[in-house]
Amino acid sequence: MLIRPGQLSLDELQAIHAGGHRLHIDPQALPAIEASAALVKAAADGDAPVYGVNTGFGKLASTRISADDLATLQWNLIRSHSVGVGEPLPPPWCA
Repeated sequence: MLIRPGQLSLDELQAIHAGGHRLHIDPQALPAIEASAALVKAAADGDAPVYGVNTGFGKLASTRISADDLATLQWNLIRSHSVGVGEPLPPPWCA
């Protein structure tokens, strides 16, 4: 199933949820994805605090996260907002 930004229907979402579909991102979306990733990387590498990118969350919003811990911060964010059952997904989807 080809995923096109802004064009995913409710029927397609239900089919994805039901499983059994191999998903592909529309190649036309890749430049926007790469630009977004570059923007976040620049923010993470920069000196300015950026909420949730290189700082903590909530009460820890003013706490700068060390460069060595930024990847862990992002994994922990995903983990804290995720729930599921069954076996974990194979890499690269989880660490």
